[in-house]
Amino acid sequence: MTSVAVRGDQMAEEMAGKCLRCRYLTEASVATSPALVWIVEADLDMVRRFWDHTPQFLDVVNPAYEADRERFAPQYRAFHNLYLNTESSRHYLRDEPDHGWRTWVIPHHHCNRTGWFLPESRVERPRTVGYVGEPGHLHDHDAIASAIAKTGMELICVGPYDLDAYRRMDIGIAWTRRETQRDLTRSNIKLSNFAAHGIPSVVCDYESYREVDQATGGSAIIAGTLEEFIDGIYRMANDEELRRQHSANGPIAYDLYSRRAVAEQYRQAFVEARANVTKTPVAVLA
Repeated sequence: MTSVAVRGDQMAEEMAGKCLRCRYLTEASVATSPALVWIVEADLDMVRRFWDHTPQFLDVVNPAYEADRERFAPQYRAFHNLYLNTESSRHYLRDEPDHGWRTWVIPHHHCNRTGWFLPESRVERPRTVGYVGEPGHLHDHDAIASAIAKTGMELICVGPYDLDAYRRMDIGIAWTRRETQRDLTRSNIKLSNFAAHGIPSVVCDYESYREVDQATGGSAIIAGTLEEFIDGIYRMANDEELRRQHSANGPIAYDLYSRRAVAEQYRQAFVEARANVTKTPVAVLA
């Protein structure tokens, strides 16, 4: 799933809320809501309109790069409450307003709604390596495919909405080349999904992936270079004990990154924001 679908549609459903385009917002519906969460980009006129109705949050998802700074900087300055993928994301917002920010780091939840876990027989004898996501987000595809072919396994690549594909994958992969802002700010979504299905993985060195790996007690081999990544694929293919260790931590990831657990983090943020309501939207009204 994409980050917007996960953070919007699915989280709203879990919390008995609504995910909708801003033109459908009404004063009555906003006033009776525990919070109003904008995803990626807000309509600042409507932020002004509803300022005193309920706490408002901007879910930044991925901080803007320098080329888009002029567009997104007013968005960030307008809000007191921000949701982030990682602690390091705050650095890339730049230009903190005088009123400051209250920030919450909230992970993406997984999409394993059935409780399916990789069978032990496939942990023992893996036959497939899988990638779930936008095709362009798996860098160095040809080199990785060649390395996987040498192991005798099959590479499966599917789009972000083919959630049944996890049942066909024995080892998961996620790889982008080194780029500092991306590595420090992107979400945990790919690894949390593999981990919550009990699929041992080899992934690039994102801050959010390290957090998943640490929180679960081990879910993946984390690589900083393409050479390390390919070596990680070979190691995972040949180290049954490591695969067993990582797969056995699947239930931990399943609980930690469940919709219910992540929704509770949102609810706690709503409570904390209500306790610190600011009636004068300094940046928004400027």
